[in-house]
Amino acid sequence: MGEMARFYGRFLTGLILALVAFWFLALILMPQISMIQRAFHYEARDGAAAQAVLEANRLQQRVATMNFDIRALEREVAAGVSGAAPAAPSPSNPFAGLPSPGAPRPGLPTPGLTPSPGGASAEAPEARLERLRAERDGLTETIAESRATAQRLRAEEAAAQGWSLRNFTLMSPLHWRIFGLTLVYALCVTALSFLVCYPIAYAAAQAKTPRRTALLLLALTIPYALNELLRIFAWTMILANQGLLNHALDALGIIDLSQGGAIRWLASNGSVFLVMVYTYMLFMVFPIYGSLETLDRNQIEAARDLGASSWRIHWRVALPHARPGVAVGAIMTFMLAVGSLSVPQLVGPGLHPDWFSQIVNRNFFESNSWNVGSAQALLLLVSCTIFIFLVMRVFRVGIREIAR
Repeated sequence: MGEMARFYGRFLTGLILALVAFWFLALILMPQISMIQRAFHYEARDGAAAQAVLEANRLQQRVATMNFDIRALEREVAAGVSGAAPAAPSPSNPFAGLPSPGAPRPGLPTPGLTPSPGGASAEAPEARLERLRAERDGLTETIAESRATAQRLRAEEAAAQGWSLRNFTLMSPLHWRIFGLTLVYALCVTALSFLVCYPIAYAAAQAKTPRRTALLLLALTIPYALNELLRIFAWTMILANQGLLNHALDALGIIDLSQGGAIRWLASNGSVFLVMVYTYMLFMVFPIYGSLETLDRNQIEAARDLGASSWRIHWRVALPHARPGVAVGAIMTFMLAVGSLSVPQLVGPGLHPDWFSQIVNRNFFESNSWNVGSAQALLLLVSCTIFIFLVMRVFRVGIREIAR
């Protein structure tokens, strides 16, 4: 702290510390506290009470339709259309006996009524009127019971709300299975990233000239000047049924696109792993390169002079020296992969089961169940924290070595 004050001055040092404190509190600590609070606070949403209210509203609409039918039948019975004989026409009134334009005509269904299977004469209007009234009264009682049930369920849900572990228990066995598979998938992405990135990092660290190292790292960095979504969309164009890869195979005569022989690359875990390795490889390359860059080349030459094979040199000399970099790369890649959303959604549409990050996203932004989404996000956070300690234990590195 004293060195910073002497180098930057007290004012600039205080400003830097204030910005760091604001960043930590506003962007890390407060969101995490809010997420933990929501995760352990149960809030009833769209439960049995909401279903009871929905059923009562549906029955209420049916009763309103029946009231319209009952009023039409009451007018028909009052006018005596169904029972009175038509009057004979007379010279003074040639239209006697004909129905008025506004009165319902016999033999035709009254608007809003469902005709009986036997036709208009199968049931008299008086009998149909009594039947509709009885049915309406029964539905009215059912509506009252549904609303009473909704009030009781709302009271029970309100009593159940509060601090509890219920948000975690709302996850179905399928959700837990997806959660476990997502952790396994993230481990696979981490292992594949190490297998791809370690040779690249070793080649860059052992380059004979600084210019060669700079060119190699520049070639790795240039594609990442594009936005991540653009890189993912580029892979979807390559792996699509009518994409570049299938067209290349068609040109080589391996498949026939004109006959529908396209290979389905998308919507598979293999394609998701491939795109994730490409998307997050720099987070594995640079930590390993930073560790291998400090490796004394004389140790490698001495191992070769003693007759060690290339495999033994890497196992006994290079990898032990690169342990901090491998640990940092594994932690960063695993955390990015387990929380990735864009790659499974764009590269794996229709992939079953989904990644757990997609379920968390749907709870937050589609179901509006922030408490359940917070509980699921907290599970991911705890799993990532456990993974960090496991990596530190396996690679036998501490915080200082990782920070170095």
